[in-house]
Amino acid sequence: MPSPSLARWAAAALAAACAAPVAAQQPLEHGYAVVRRLAPAQAEFSPAIVNRLKVPPGFRVQLFASGLGKPRMLEVGPDGTVYVTRRDKGDVLALRDTNGDGRADQLRTFATGLKDVNGIALQGGELLLAASTTVWRLPLAGGAPRPIIRGLPDAGQHANRMVRVAPDGTLVVSVGSSCNNCAEGNQLERATLIRYSASGERLEVIANGLRNTIGYDWHPRTGALWGMDHGSDFRGDWTPPEELNLIQPGKHYGWPICWGARQVDTLAEARPSQVALRPGMSKPSGDEITREAFCAQTEPPVLTLPAHAAPLAMLFYRGTQFPAEMRGDAFVALRGSWNRRDPKGYKVVRLRFDAGGRPLAFEDFLTGFLNADGSVHYGRPVGLAWLPDGSMLVSDDSNGALYRVSHGR
Repeated sequence: MPSPSLARWAAAALAAACAAPVAAQQPLEHGYAVVRRLAPAQAEFSPAIVNRLKVPPGFRVQLFASGLGKPRMLEVGPDGTVYVTRRDKGDVLALRDTNGDGRADQLRTFATGLKDVNGIALQGGELLLAASTTVWRLPLAGGAPRPIIRGLPDAGQHANRMVRVAPDGTLVVSVGSSCNNCAEGNQLERATLIRYSASGERLEVIANGLRNTIGYDWHPRTGALWGMDHGSDFRGDWTPPEELNLIQPGKHYGWPICWGARQVDTLAEARPSQVALRPGMSKPSGDEITREAFCAQTEPPVLTLPAHAAPLAMLFYRGTQFPAEMRGDAFVALRGSWNRRDPKGYKVVRLRFDAGGRPLAFEDFLTGFLNADGSVHYGRPVGLAWLPDGSMLVSDDSNGALYRVSHGR
């Protein structure tokens, strides 16, 4: 007789497999898009899930920690302490592997009272913690968090803020759009990346037209800033793609009017006159620029991923444990789709770069979170971090787990 846990897993799989997709017509200004709301059923967590996860030859996956609720983004202190944000709890956890066996054996709550905290970074012995409208600094040695950035555009649809430390020591904060696809009321700050000084003084809006760029990082050799942007929903199963962009100051990346390789979004509600033009973008005097002319002046993606795969954390590999050919490559956590017939994402992918710092292709790295027919998922990757020994940590906010991926040990 199957165990109760196994029975529940089977029931979830059967329910998902037998359920027909729910199609809904979304009324938009220029027509209708058929949307299929079909998310894979969530399997109940078990430590045995680690046995179904797959990595390339020579790599190993371990369960680093479990029972964490909904862990989001990760940062690792100089002593190996792993700091984990939990947006729903408004707190930060601290975990330690004190005996070096690849599993956390100490857990404590490091900070509380941080409403909607999501992004995390480390600078100068302090954590930077980003929430919907605020960025705090919090010393690793302890003490009260102090706000250094206030008044970020409020949450809207994309409440998850990220903060990263640039190579020059400035801070780059991601501010997602307030909506799926609209003419933003605050078009100068939403759907952007914004640069601040280390003390929180606003310096510049780096780029516009980035619907929700949560994962971004600087190439360790070239210093170029790369980011993964989420395409709009309600455009069907296959459009628009998720975008890898080379983020350049002063550029516009198309949202909400364009997607992909400067394609006009015929269902977009916004017009060029409602979008913040960047320096160098032109429009005819006396007349509104056409959507086609606007899109022709925007920056196209360098590579794309399937629609709705939901890229979150993106980090370049700077360690030495992984094979030498992976140094200078990036890794991206794909949380997974909820709105297409054949689910995409639910994995971590490697983004290969050539010796000159040009991206070549995405390839699977950590898989097995989704069953063969896409009806059941066993986790949704969100955050990435590197441990001091060069191994990778991956957070799963659906099953409350952290996984460690190592090579050669």
